[in-house]
Amino acid sequence: MKSNQESIRIFGLDEYNYPKFRGKIIDLYLHAFTTGEYAQYIEREVAESTIDELVRRGFGKMAFIGDRLAGVLLCQPLSYDSEFPAGDFPDIPVKNCVYLAEVMVHADERGKGIASMMITHQMETMPKIYAHAVIRAWEENEPAMLLYQKLGFVPFYSISQTKLRTPDEAFEMKKIYLHKPRTPIKG
Repeated sequence: MKSNQESIRIFGLDEYNYPKFRGKIIDLYLHAFTTGEYAQYIEREVAESTIDELVRRGFGKMAFIGDRLAGVLLCQPLSYDSEFPAGDFPDIPVKNCVYLAEVMVHADERGKGIASMMITHQMETMPKIYAHAVIRAWEENEPAMLLYQKLGFVPFYSISQTKLRTPDEAFEMKKIYLHKPRTPIKG
């Protein structure tokens, strides 16, 4: 018998366990970013290469409810984000900053604290070299913006990106960068 509230389990994601979960992660990525209120058009091949590259360069977290993949957080060093204007923000040292590149939660599992748990767990367990974290979100995605600010991230910069609404229709997406220094773990 299943309880109404199955427990959420968080696991590390890296290049070694990625092949086992690759298909499910790519499906989740496409579900999270191509459906719903904040949907955009992304070809499967683009999603596959994006996720493969993020895992090759970085690490992350996976959230499971039972045996279902409910969420994924993908991170990489900020130095890989070619759009980040490092020279304009000397207080955010690129070599000591992790970029939380993708946060995705299945629509059926949103509102259960999964994104919050993955981000918090990542901030607590990432390599000590990372003294800062940066994340960016679409300005129109108010739930994401509110969550990141609730977790202590502070908006500081924006960029505009051209995205696709359909294969033939482009639109401009304003992305907001948010920053948080890593809180040292006491003990």
